[in-house]
Amino acid sequence: MKAEEPKDILFLGGRVHLLGGRPPAEALLVRAGRVLVTGSEADVRSTAAPDATVIDLEGGTITPGLTDAHVHLTAWALGRRRVDLSGVASLDAAVEKVARFVPSGNGWLLGRGWNRHLWGELPTRRPLDQISPHAPVLLESQDIHSAWLNSEALRRCSIDRHTPDPPGGHIVRDADGDPTGLLLESARVLALRHVPRPDEAEVLDSLLEAQAEAHRLGITAVHSVEPTGLADFERLRARDQLRLRVLQHIMLEQLDAAMTVGLRSGFGGDWLKIGGVKMFLDGALGSCTALMREPYESGGGLGIQTLSSADFREAARRAAAAGLASTVHAIGDAAVELALRVLGDEVAPPATLPHRIEHLQLCPPDLWELACRSGVVASMQSTHLLTDIPAAELHWGTERSRGAYAFAPLLRGGMTLALGSDVPVETLDPRPGLFAATCRETWTGPWQGGEWFPEHSLTNAEAISAYTEGPADAAREGHRRGRLLPGYDADLAVWNRDPLTATPQELREMNCTMTVVAGEVVHRA
Repeated sequence: MKAEEPKDILFLGGRVHLLGGRPPAEALLVRAGRVLVTGSEADVRSTAAPDATVIDLEGGTITPGLTDAHVHLTAWALGRRRVDLSGVASLDAAVEKVARFVPSGNGWLLGRGWNRHLWGELPTRRPLDQISPHAPVLLESQDIHSAWLNSEALRRCSIDRHTPDPPGGHIVRDADGDPTGLLLESARVLALRHVPRPDEAEVLDSLLEAQAEAHRLGITAVHSVEPTGLADFERLRARDQLRLRVLQHIMLEQLDAAMTVGLRSGFGGDWLKIGGVKMFLDGALGSCTALMREPYESGGGLGIQTLSSADFREAARRAAAAGLASTVHAIGDAAVELALRVLGDEVAPPATLPHRIEHLQLCPPDLWELACRSGVVASMQSTHLLTDIPAAELHWGTERSRGAYAFAPLLRGGMTLALGSDVPVETLDPRPGLFAATCRETWTGPWQGGEWFPEHSLTNAEAISAYTEGPADAAREGHRRGRLLPGYDADLAVWNRDPLTATPQELREMNCTMTVVAGEVVHRA
């Protein structure tokens, strides 16, 4: 028996931002999961089938569905069921909160979200030992570049004074040479590999909850950067439960396996495609492990280079030869320069996907020309600005920070800009990201009386484009997504305010009243 064709969906009574350089339309018609026609209400009505479903926007505004171009969605989904230390203002308060979750048995207690910059001190294992002497405790930092463990967790992971620092990582030690309980960068893996993975049912249930939250926020696509993402999203796709468009990057550790089975960038279908090979060149600003040209203003060295220059070049060349683009984590100016020179000048990307740099947080003006002619995608996270401004001023200083989060110079110079959240490092909610991209302030207000380097701010139109057109172009899907032109996938969001004319504060406060993916209404307020 032939399946019944879905009805046409006619959107009218508001404004439709098509993007792609087109003026707004009055109405939009969806047929069989794609945009059929846009234009005046009269013209679009005349094309619709007599039994079309009519949706009155009631003065609302349609944009293409948003893409979050950098997510750790499984980690965030599972983390919502664990101890959340986000925003906890002191070490004592964090320990007090963790104490409420200590299990009666000896199973692992997991959590995340602590921020040492709120505490003014580095955590150690000793306060955790007092509340949990028998159950292992592992708490990841807000930026996911540090892990805080108690003594029992160190014991189960066989980490002691004799354990050497792994390449690209550091085990923090006390004056006697014993681990303090703090693991930086790749040293985290020494512990994480001992943590039991949740069963499949918990993972998929958590992901479905996360998908629903994404839809509530107007998000219709994500670019995923975690090791288990391909398997997790494929399980949802196989069950016909995946309603996000996913570009899934693979990890460098998975490169050999990918090459063996012939995976290439761009391979996949409507819901799930292979991205690039994720490589880490350095750490993070908050832990002072981002790789710098000059020492940190706050003291210490140049950060941590987590992958040697030679190994990076070799990995990028091997990946490109196998048809895989490189997706490179680079935050400090030295790491950014290395990534740009290798990906822009030395290793051509495959035809199916461009290279990209994730974060690109500190790109000094002397690198802008190189960046803009490189063909490399700038995958950046504007929400980081809201918490990072004080840390950047402290660790990098004002003068160096002139190259921080240089959205406007890079975009206007010719780079493809794809904005994302880096959830769970920051909130999945794109509204703070839009606010930060257009109004460079902290969560609590202006920095020292005004915007932080306002010349780097985007216009509303540029910011929306960086959440729609930019990610689509970065995924080589700009011919069918990121815009609402005839023939494009009907992935869209409806807002109670027009994001292209809203004030920065209105961007933070506007609500998504409806989300549509492939012509299916997946969220309605």
